[in-house]
Amino acid sequence: MKDDADDWAKLSAEDQLPLGLALDDSALFENFLLRDDNTLAVNTLKELALGVTRNGKQGGEYCYLWGGGSPGLTHLLQATCHLASARGRAAMYVDLNVKEDLSPALFDGIETLDIICLDGLDAIAGLKDWEANLFTAFNRIKESTASLVVAAKLTPANLPIALPDLKSRLQSGLTLKISPLDDAQKREALILRAEARGMSMSGAVADYIMLRADRGLPALIEVLDKLDESTLQQQRQLTVPLVKLTLGW
Repeated sequence: MKDDADDWAKLSAEDQLPLGLALDDSALFENFLLRDDNTLAVNTLKELALGVTRNGKQGGEYCYLWGGGSPGLTHLLQATCHLASARGRAAMYVDLNVKEDLSPALFDGIETLDIICLDGLDAIAGLKDWEANLFTAFNRIKESTASLVVAAKLTPANLPIALPDLKSRLQSGLTLKISPLDDAQKREALILRAEARGMSMSGAVADYIMLRADRGLPALIEVLDKLDESTLQQQRQLTVPLVKLTLGW
């Protein structure tokens, strides 16, 4: 069991991870713009990452996050893994939205980790092999000291899971809704994430992007990725003309 956990910990530390397992270095709690109604969820995730549990035992917790739109579920799951890893705990992030590049067998042995974060649970709803393997893994996790966090756009009751026993398991833990940011908060988050990448973004640049880009957080982060690369290639500061040049707006 210890060897399995060590293997997973080594995997999570590798630079070249399979698509869907790698972490975004900038997805941290420190640069997650916090709405008041998301405070409980964020504090809960921090406690799970650090091994602090409500039941007084080491590990063994389960938490279900949900939220429509783009409330930052991926950011929070990855931030949880970053914090756990920084404290020497074995953590694993899985993006089930790219299940075509993964295998249901990736659940084998994950109960030997300290914390597992499964993103995009909606993507495997109704898929027999994925549901069966997750159900088996869920049972092993519940009998271990590992903690499990899953995220989806829908509540566990509304998620179209075909396997009744798995649906019941998913409804058995703490369920927390993550509320999305409004446009003003997304603008603030955009500036904050740019600063985390070493880019100084003025209010004028942020306004220009917000007027023209898709307002979803994933789309805004994709814009940042392109601008980050462009500022390095062009050796220029982030300005409205550079945004126009890079994005063709």
